[in-house]
Amino acid sequence: MVTVLDGHPDTLTFLATVNRVATTALGVTLFGQSGSLEDVYRYHGLDAESIVHAAVDLSDRKCLEVQ
Repeated sequence: MVTVLDGHPDTLTFLATVNRVATTALGVTLFGQSGSLEDVYRYHGLDAESIVHAAVDLSDRKCLEVQ
């Protein structure tokens, strides 16, 4: 499960234990940056490319655990 929040990523980490699945939490860990929404989301890894990358990485990790 990949969670995406434009707040602190630990906010949703409880979902992994509730659902008993591997998770990657994406979110904002540094505050005070400014720019366009697109630029700030990219900076924090909340853009579409970063989300897809996190999902692929999580999937690859799960595949390695199964082997």
